[in-house]
Amino acid sequence: MSTVGRILGTAGVVTGVLGAAAFGGVTAQRMAVRKYQAAQAALLIEPGADPGFEALESDRTYSVDTWDGVALHVEEVGPLDASLTVIFAHGWTLRLGSWHFQRLGLAGPGFGNQAEVDPSARKARRVAAPPTARLVFYDHRSHGKSTRAPEGHSTMDYLASDLRSVIDTAAPTGPVVLVGHSMGGMAIFTLAAQDPDLFAERIAGVGLVCTGATYLKPSELSKLLIAGGNPLVKVIKEVGSRYPAIFERGRSSNRDAVWMLTRSLGFSRKDVSGALVDYLDEMVSTTPVEVIAEFLPTLFAHDQTASVPALAGIPTMIVAGDQDRMTPLDRSERIAEVLPDAEMMVAEGSGHMTMMEDPDLTNEALRRLLQRASDGARAREGARGKKSRWSRTGR
Repeated sequence: MSTVGRILGTAGVVTGVLGAAAFGGVTAQRMAVRKYQAAQAALLIEPGADPGFEALESDRTYSVDTWDGVALHVEEVGPLDASLTVIFAHGWTLRLGSWHFQRLGLAGPGFGNQAEVDPSARKARRVAAPPTARLVFYDHRSHGKSTRAPEGHSTMDYLASDLRSVIDTAAPTGPVVLVGHSMGGMAIFTLAAQDPDLFAERIAGVGLVCTGATYLKPSELSKLLIAGGNPLVKVIKEVGSRYPAIFERGRSSNRDAVWMLTRSLGFSRKDVSGALVDYLDEMVSTTPVEVIAEFLPTLFAHDQTASVPALAGIPTMIVAGDQDRMTPLDRSERIAEVLPDAEMMVAEGSGHMTMMEDPDLTNEALRRLLQRASDGARAREGARGKKSRWSRTGR
């Protein structure tokens, strides 16, 4: 293995994506893939079954322009007059399609809950119609169908600014719920630090899926000394950015190695569908290597521990996989310690892609969050209405 290969190999789980893409063990990994597919067949799970990823229709599709010229791809599902707007921010190397099962499961009356009261019975009982959410999905800068960020603009501050641009465009008024997975959750914390007033006044709920206020443990952060320019991170970024063709060739010639690494880092359960792994692998593999490298420094340096209290008083749902190798469970537990009123649901046996690996649990957790956010927004609106009527009577 070359010196560059050894350097990349020591960088840990995250940068292992780059190392494996270029230096995978072809024969061993191919055998592992075939063994996995055989096990899938024994479980009567078709490895190549297509669950319809990328085939879901949108009610509206448009782009949001950021202040530095990046065009963010946005897709919406749900009525414009919905009681809540829910904005989903995906993770590193992914795109908005990673929310496939939430897009299916949370759309419609009652936030997608099929146990809706019959309309005629509801009218007879004078029960209010169940709330409906407008779901907004977008691709981060340099990901999916969004355009590439200028050099030096692949940072958490820019991601937070992008999220604010999406809020301003998609939901300039009304209550908003933010849901973030991994890097998307980090962007939410960063925006909370940038604009706490926005969270106090407009954000009706926050969903945090397999994310953390810090990417590495404090001791690890001190060792990396990112602020001083850690040479390891510099080498990884420079090699990935300056010589992307090397890694892209490695990806194509070591597909089985990359596929197995993707499965290991994204999922944990032995019976996870091969179709899910295929889709995750396709998302990661179509993210340019230089983009992966550009975001490494901001991921390593991420530390928004001080911004977590800004979510106090806002309905918050924390979803975590207890076998997450990318963002270990203790990251979520630390957030819950600071926000004792937050709810936390743990998907047993699930990995980093919990919203895909255990969509039922994730959707139930988010449905609970949306109901809390809806109730809170309705109560605040009622309080404002009472205050307005009181003022008009001159009392």
